[in-house]
Amino acid sequence: MLLDTYLMFKNKKIFIIIIAVILGILALVYFVWRFLPVKKVVVGPKWVNQAQFAGLFVAKDKGIYRKYGLDTSFREFSSDVDLFSDLVNGKTDFTITSAEEYLLARDKGLSVMAVSAYYQSSPYAIVSLTESGIKNPADFKGKVLGNKSGKVEESLIYELLLNSVGLTTNDVQIKILGFDKKEMENLVMKNADVIDLYRTDQLYFFDKEGIKYNIIYPEQFGIGTFNDVLVTRIDLIKSDPALVRNFVRASSEGWEEAFKNKSKAVDYTLNHVTSNAYKDRDYEMYILEQSEPLIKPNSNNRIGIMDYIHWDRLYREMKTRKFITKEFSVNDLFTNEFLP
Repeated sequence: MLLDTYLMFKNKKIFIIIIAVILGILALVYFVWRFLPVKKVVVGPKWVNQAQFAGLFVAKDKGIYRKYGLDTSFREFSSDVDLFSDLVNGKTDFTITSAEEYLLARDKGLSVMAVSAYYQSSPYAIVSLTESGIKNPADFKGKVLGNKSGKVEESLIYELLLNSVGLTTNDVQIKILGFDKKEMENLVMKNADVIDLYRTDQLYFFDKEGIKYNIIYPEQFGIGTFNDVLVTRIDLIKSDPALVRNFVRASSEGWEEAFKNKSKAVDYTLNHVTSNAYKDRDYEMYILEQSEPLIKPNSNNRIGIMDYIHWDRLYREMKTRKFITKEFSVNDLFTNEFLP
């Protein structure tokens, strides 16, 4: 009996020691995580905070950036923000932009580099009301093509679609539209016959209102490129490659986590939404769900991966149409070295 008592006491003591060691390790890990010096990083997305950037908000709120030693904040888009001016002047360390806007920046001589591309296929699509009978680019002839804000990516898509069926911009009227109305409203009010939009976003309102529409996917006509390209300064790559690597990898991890648990990802996203237009939870879920197949087309796809073929094709298309004028080595336009 004495032996049994001794063994029980000894086992209990060992158990207590093990628990104490585990708690000590956990406390040490928390201390290191909480008080380890971190580097501040500022990101400038191309549009207001919403689920288009959910992966980054997950990385922020779930502590993934912190795990990589980064204290990340977001400089939210507004109409008076110049993304590349903020980047080269150091107000931001990374910006998220279109592939076309990035090439324009390089054409201007800015010392910046594409380090990741979240959308493997651009979400841009062309939409018309079903009643219009417009089903392909050949139907554009004599029509009014709505271009929201006159951005270069929309202008290029229209030119390429028109050229694919033997038409030019002389065969249509391209009308610049503002952001005072939704794309759906512009079509219903006959401000344009077709309009460009992010298929991951504005189609939500068409579906919600039961408005029937036709949609033209540029990739069906051999037109496609990356979008939501992550860009940083070349001098930051040279001075602190570890920071660039950590941010790129943490962001990719954030996107992986966002797709694993979309409901939680929307929760995190709503923490950062400031625009009333995007505070609808169902709307945010729609954006995230529609974005997934464009960001991660298959389970083996590395989030953010870029290739020579896409960049070379876009470069040639923009140069041929004189959107850009300088000669570039396409291999110098992007790098995958920081991807996980």
